Amino acid sequence: MTVFNTGPEALTMDFAAGDIGYVRRNYGHYVENVGDTELQFVGVFRAPRYQEISLSDWLTHTPPKLVAQHLNVDEDTIAAWPSNRPGIMPKA
Repeated sequence: MTVFNTGPEALTMDFAAGDIGYVRRNYGHYVENVGDTELQFVGVFRAPRYQEISLSDWLTHTPPKLVAQHLNVDEDTIAAWPSNRPGIMPKA
């Protein structure tokens, strides 16, 4: 799991079965199964309802000029990013 704040800092850690990770409020995070067994991930939130915004969805709904300046990519690249992908994919 990688956790990042609004600055240039990010922390990536590997977890094993039974480990617990914590993401501070308003921090972004990314979870990826890098192993060769099935990942079971449980997210617990202290909120009345669950909300998720994928990074690609968020970036494609931010003014392209702003994203281009901050990430140093051209606006044509940003226009090609998917904007309708769910953050959590159901098991097929």
